[in-house]
Amino acid sequence: MTQDDTRPDTPRVQGASSSRKLLHMLLCFTEERPTWTVAELAGELHLSVTSAYRYLGLLREVGLIDGAGGKSYRVTDLAVGLARAAEAAQGPLAEVSVPVMERLRTEFDETVLVARRGGGAVYCVDRVESRRPVRLQFDRGQAMDLHAGSLSRVLLSSMPAAERRRYVERVVGQLSPDRAALLTPTALNEVAERGWTESFEEVDEGIWGCAAAIRVGETVIAAIGTAAPVYRTGETRRAEIIRLVRDAADEIAAALG
Repeated sequence: MTQDDTRPDTPRVQGASSSRKLLHMLLCFTEERPTWTVAELAGELHLSVTSAYRYLGLLREVGLIDGAGGKSYRVTDLAVGLARAAEAAQGPLAEVSVPVMERLRTEFDETVLVARRGGGAVYCVDRVESRRPVRLQFDRGQAMDLHAGSLSRVLLSSMPAAERRRYVERVVGQLSPDRAALLTPTALNEVAERGWTESFEEVDEGIWGCAAAIRVGETVIAAIGTAAPVYRTGETRRAEIIRLVRDAADEIAAALG
């Protein structure tokens, strides 16, 4: 993370440099990295130590950050309210999806995920783990690019045409020809029409994935998908998993609708 990180399809607010740095400092605190020193924050965000102290002081003033012992700092319990607000805004999606996800995991014993789009990113709503170890980069609450992986491309394909085009134009120059070919209007229209897609090693090396749109009325509100090592997903098994995932998406959509 750097102080200049922004999502590709999110307009950059002018004259908000200090506010942006402050928010990026808060976002440094994650489940994987719950404590930071001032020097570490300064290095991570390319700030002077003096500036890092100033921003940290503001976060402490409003009660979001406090000391964690020694020279380290942590997020306070006040942030729990933000997490609960995010959960409440999701409505019944997670509540309806989790039992279906758990059944899917039982049927083919691979990790199952539900994600939704927020602006120019995709966020994991919930995740049910396989009983067999598999390393993925898509954790609960984590923001992921809209153009990499089956879950993301299902949601990208469902965006309004103009918004989708602007996003693709921003990122396509950074991609290999093979990856760029997945983002052409024809390719994305095909995904939108059939409501599902699959991916091979687009996000994590050695991982195959598939996903299907969860559609309420004419609107795609989320996507459900799975990810598994390529070596244990032959063609016949992939076809069966895709069928089950598509059925699960329809089941969730019916419950929500």
